[in-house]
Amino acid sequence: MKLAGMGDVLMATPAVRALKKTFPDSSVTWLVGSSVKDALSRNPYVDKVHVIDDRLFFKGSMGEKAAVARGLIRDLRKERFDAGFVLHRDWKYGALLKLCGIKKLYGLRRGFASTLFLAGSVSFDTPVHHINHYIEAVQLAGAREDGREMDFFVGDGVRKGAAERLAALGMRPGEVIGIAPGGARNVNEVMDSRRWPEENFKALTALLAGAGFKAALFGSSGDRWFTDGWTPPEGVLDLIGKTTLEETAAYMENCSLVVANDSGPMHLAAAVGRPVVSIFGPTDPAEKHPLTRGSFYFWKGKGLDCSPCYSHGAFPDCKTLECMRRVAVEEVFDKVRELADVTHGGLSDGA
Repeated sequence: MKLAGMGDVLMATPAVRALKKTFPDSSVTWLVGSSVKDALSRNPYVDKVHVIDDRLFFKGSMGEKAAVARGLIRDLRKERFDAGFVLHRDWKYGALLKLCGIKKLYGLRRGFASTLFLAGSVSFDTPVHHINHYIEAVQLAGAREDGREMDFFVGDGVRKGAAERLAALGMRPGEVIGIAPGGARNVNEVMDSRRWPEENFKALTALLAGAGFKAALFGSSGDRWFTDGWTPPEGVLDLIGKTTLEETAAYMENCSLVVANDSGPMHLAAAVGRPVVSIFGPTDPAEKHPLTRGSFYFWKGKGLDCSPCYSHGAFPDCKTLECMRRVAVEEVFDKVRELADVTHGGLSDGA
């Protein structure tokens, strides 16, 4: 069970891969929210994807939430699962899966209440990478780790279409800089304080174009604010709100690296093996930074008493966003130029 958001679902894919490879004859079902189900559409380590309406589950009325829960309990009880993995920290998720009739549950521990329904648990209190926590949760049931690389699978036809369009525009694979200025929002949370200022991303885009780089802008339809009233420089392909998740991943595969906030697009780029230059502020990068070789993260929170300020699903109301504004456009530009020609692949130890 990992319902949302996109980055969290992707960070859980190494755990499900470990589970399926250790127990290849098992049938693995992933319980996920409808807003992020496409992250699992081609995953060969998941036999079945059970989708619930996460908008109603998280933001609906009490009656709507109860209806989603009743339907889930009814459907999952029919499956007669032997084991379940609760990759959420709130005790209510374990209680819900217990009502679904699952014999043995494993999951994440944050306080005593979260362990009430679990046969085994992993502490989630220390700042360890979430990928590690999720793998440790399945190891409680005997799964063997199979690396920490995230999985996202792109179909051959989609990959070919992206490559052909880029070629028609004179943008060769491996020479494109990806830029993802949005993200940091999902069906359950709005986290705009995790975004580097809009004007910084635009200035970076202009610097890259002026230096002769080709670039592509990535984002969902909810990120169209970035180009509203602003025309990207020549040599910059605007894909914001114009591609599916799988198409976005296919275009990212053609990038030498991707610049992103701490967000779903950051994790998507890493999941398809791209180095990422990421910008952190309110959150601790030790928990989420991209692991692909050649990746680098900026985090200026170490010198601030208030950072990291994200705690258990909540951000304080920050008026200055000092941790984000301390990251200068010029230093990001310099880092992109430095890393753009690096040969990629494998995992790094961090930044």
